[in-house]
Amino acid sequence: MSTQRRDLKTQKVLSVSRRELKYLISLTDRIYLIEALDKLLTADEYGGYNGYTVRSVYFDSITNEDYSDKREHADEKKRIRLRVYNPDDKKVKFELKRKSFGREIKESLVITRNDAMKLLNRNYRVLLKYDGPTANYAYNIMTTRLYRPVSMVEYDRRAYTHENFNTRITLDNNLRYCDFCYDLFSHNLNFKMAMPKEQTILEIKYDRFLFKQIQDALSKCDLNGKPPSKFGTSRSILKEYYY
Repeated sequence: MSTQRRDLKTQKVLSVSRRELKYLISLTDRIYLIEALDKLLTADEYGGYNGYTVRSVYFDSITNEDYSDKREHADEKKRIRLRVYNPDDKKVKFELKRKSFGREIKESLVITRNDAMKLLNRNYRVLLKYDGPTANYAYNIMTTRLYRPVSMVEYDRRAYTHENFNTRITLDNNLRYCDFCYDLFSHNLNFKMAMPKEQTILEIKYDRFLFKQIQDALSKCDLNGKPPSKFGTSRSILKEYYY
């Protein structure tokens, strides 16, 4: 077995399980939270004040089952996507994200740029190069249910973490998407804005307990806004079909 093949076979899958809360907040609350969280948590080292760019291509079945589950607020939902942080990235995250009754499980597998391009061309056999249940599950479901790339989204993220209770808080803005374009590595894309620039999607993820200091900071914000779904927004062309 070649060294490259052996490395793929022994690569670990990053699996994260935690609760997730989402809100849509104003620019005023965003500025306040950045100042507060800078003192409470550890900011990601990447990017400046506005954070870093996240770009994802989502896959769905030929019957659009993942979009249907999202729209119908099913108790159990899943997302399959490829993710980069720069179009020139040599490594790509292949992610399987599942939600069950409010709890999120995300499994991430780092794959090569070349293998990501093959997945975008619906060659799912490349997943068999990566050992483990995540790759096998994804291969089986993507082949038997005829998955294909369906949408691409991009946004700017500022993120904070704490080592205790698996705590992670993100502030995402400038949400944008492309219609009928899944070129994950292109520098020339015509994105459509998905929400006003002054709005921010706040995501709070933790396991078992959320620090009281964070709860106190959040209590000073208006958390009544409901955020748009990144996946759902990028598939807005299906709305006419379902209504």
